[in-house]
Amino acid sequence: MSRRQKFSALGWIFIGVFIYALSAMAVSRELVIPRFFPAAVEGHIPGDPYYYHLLAMNKAGKIETEGIQEFELRPTGQGSAGVASLAYLVYENPYGIVLINAFLHGISAVAMAMLLLKWFPLRTAIIAIVPLAISPYMMIWFSQVNKDSFAVVGALLFMYGLMQLVSADEKSLLRSGWISLLAMVAGMAFLWVVRPYVNQILLPIVAMVLVLVLLLRTIGSYRPLGREGVVFSIYGVFVLVCLGILGQGAASDKTLRSFDSYVSESKTGTVSANCLEKIDIHNWRNAQFLPDYVDNKLKAMMGQRCLIFTVLETQNNPATLRSIIDSDRLPGGSPEALYYLPRAVLLGVLSPWPEDWGYIFSNGPSFFYTIVPLEALLLYAGLVSLCFWLWRTREWSILIPVGMSVGVMSIYAMATPFLGALYRYRYPWWMLLICLGSAASLELIRSTSRGG
Repeated sequence: MSRRQKFSALGWIFIGVFIYALSAMAVSRELVIPRFFPAAVEGHIPGDPYYYHLLAMNKAGKIETEGIQEFELRPTGQGSAGVASLAYLVYENPYGIVLINAFLHGISAVAMAMLLLKWFPLRTAIIAIVPLAISPYMMIWFSQVNKDSFAVVGALLFMYGLMQLVSADEKSLLRSGWISLLAMVAGMAFLWVVRPYVNQILLPIVAMVLVLVLLLRTIGSYRPLGREGVVFSIYGVFVLVCLGILGQGAASDKTLRSFDSYVSESKTGTVSANCLEKIDIHNWRNAQFLPDYVDNKLKAMMGQRCLIFTVLETQNNPATLRSIIDSDRLPGGSPEALYYLPRAVLLGVLSPWPEDWGYIFSNGPSFFYTIVPLEALLLYAGLVSLCFWLWRTREWSILIPVGMSVGVMSIYAMATPFLGALYRYRYPWWMLLICLGSAASLELIRSTSRGG
């Protein structure tokens, strides 16, 4: 298939996904949200989405009366509200946000398809992106002022650019390497607007990937670092510097830094209080073999876990309470946090467990537990297929997005003992694994049917 035909196909993917997303988000606001969220206000989900909406409306009002100098990218630290405030200046209606989010979702589907095309045929890539394209559960969230629309497109653009960079030969690197950098910078910028700390998470992971690729290229060519290696190194340093710069600005930065010298004040006996007491500077045990920077990061993640446990004190919804996990695991030092890491990997990648897939049959309706188990089933089957496909094809480069996805989701799971929030935070990487696994499954089925 020619390049022109591929671009045409990608264009149709965008149009189809955009129209679907626009329709699904409208249905979500008008029908689904009022049904599942009785406290919803004119289609706005109570909690963060409604809070972001109010922030955006207030900021848009100030800009109208006092001028554009009142604009803030992150009012009270919320980038999605800053973007929404500009949208409300143009069209003071939530459907302006729906239009933006549908556009971003269309770009996300195209980015996923382009990424899959590195290993799979176009037809396989188109079918494999369906789980991302339809996203029944996330269509509800995407219909709101939210961070996830930006995070998904940012993560996928970044991953596409990274794979273009690491797979380019010398000629491509010198001629069109800047396109890879452009995709990666665009991805970082989208992430920076809403979740700068994702760039912080990516920084060490990407550094390891780039160093490993450079070593393999040098060893594979049986010669010292040549022009290709020098250019690749310059590009790599540029990417890492950008990740460092665009990793600042999150509303949570101050909170996470506060755990460095945190002193517990609450001793009420709740899970969150008991957890925070272990984070107290007088109780926390650092690991002698780790640098202070790593110790502080581990402590910050454990502190974030403690804050999420406050949900247990404010919620009585059975599905929400069931989604709070590991409330009996409260690490009180860096060694214990590292000991928790293997479980975090399993939670980040594989939760909800198969034992939770039948939740709706014994506990009543839950939109989350209706859709997410189906995605989990696709993931489980896809990971098995991906292993067989990799064994047959030896396309080792696919391990880069797989490994990065596992790494990011594991770090999220370390700090997020709430499946509902964890699902949204890990969503871009979860969908990347699902789509890769789906593509591998389709290719195995196709080769088997042909007797290959």
